Amino acid sequence: MSKFFLKLSIFIVIILLFIPQSAGAETTQGMSEEIMQIKVRLLQMQIELLKIKLALLTETILIKPDVSVSETKKCAQLEISWGSVQGATGYRLYRDGNMIYEGKDRSFVDSGLVLGEKYRYVAYGLYRGEEGDPSEVQGITAPDVCPPKTPSLTLGRKPCGGQLTLRWTLASEASVYQLFRGSKEVYSGSLSQFVDSGLTPGRTYEYEIRAGNRGGWSDFSDSVSAQASNVCAPSIPEVSSVVPETSGEGILSAELKSSPSNNIRVRPEGTNQSVMAIKVEATQSDITIVRLDLFFDSQVWRYLDKIKIQYGWRTVAEKEVNRDSFTRIGSEDIYRIRFADFQSLVKEGSSGTITVKVDAKEFEEEDLPYYLTVFLEDNSIRGVDGIGLSQYAPQNGGGKEGNFVRTFRIE
Repeated sequence: MSKFFLKLSIFIVIILLFIPQSAGAETTQGMSEEIMQIKVRLLQMQIELLKIKLALLTETILIKPDVSVSETKKCAQLEISWGSVQGATGYRLYRDGNMIYEGKDRSFVDSGLVLGEKYRYVAYGLYRGEEGDPSEVQGITAPDVCPPKTPSLTLGRKPCGGQLTLRWTLASEASVYQLFRGSKEVYSGSLSQFVDSGLTPGRTYEYEIRAGNRGGWSDFSDSVSAQASNVCAPSIPEVSSVVPETSGEGILSAELKSSPSNNIRVRPEGTNQSVMAIKVEATQSDITIVRLDLFFDSQVWRYLDKIKIQYGWRTVAEKEVNRDSFTRIGSEDIYRIRFADFQSLVKEGSSGTITVKVDAKEFEEEDLPYYLTVFLEDNSIRGVDGIGLSQYAPQNGGGKEGNFVRTFRIE
């Protein structure tokens, strides 16, 4: 029987029960008031019982639902970057109309976002505190996974011989780890340990690590301090890992080219004058060069108008030189300028040439010649391989007294 006919039948039964009770109440006027009240109450009880039976039979009775509420995960991250604006003294970044960053950097990690949510970003250049024209609105969807948990960092074997072995726990869902010595990144990859070599014996170093995936970066681990000792006892070399040939992880290498040579002359107001060239090579995977750090030993902005980066025959990045273009490194007069607005592909098994070019300012004759030194530190060149891991070069030989140095004179 359908629910409709069942409801109809029960409704008729209620009416039939109700009529005799009501008729009896109307014709029995001689009954006492107390008996009348009892009959009315009994009638109401019958009606309520029939209603309950009707609800049970037709499955319409309301039961308080057991509701479980899961909190929306707000753990996604997006790293937003934008191009430089000539003459700007700073930048502002807005997300959906709300300002989330103001400063001189041209990138910002926006965290605490809802997984899979789409956000709109706009950047402005600042001129004496006033906003210039806005950038185009960029709609970006946040990742659908959370960043991994923070790994724990420990020392491995007893450090010796200017080396330190660092090990860390594998974080769930992490695909890459970044290890820093002080503020310098010394390793990026998927392994769980790293041997940091070329250290000064007797010097104490501090390390931190973080884990990453397509959802962003974890917090940095607690720092670990260790002192590199002088002598190691003879031992069998330890192989820390073997990368399968099918993994897609590449190797990036670099070497300084002989041309342009040392002490090359740079003319005032000259343009596109080469002062350094580096050969980069990719093995086991295609590698896309995405960043280059150059280091100078003096206040470069006093002598140069522009610094340009050329890959092959094409200019891929350039900056007009001013004080804000450089970051001072340590207590010495070492200044770094970073180029991160280009992508240059090095095919697997092949090589390419990165050339550093400069435009010099004009000086009074008595101020010349003036000598400038440009060099690479270890890991100054950053590339991304076929599986998205960061690869760095040079692995060693960097520094002002290293193998990647050129001095040129302005005259």
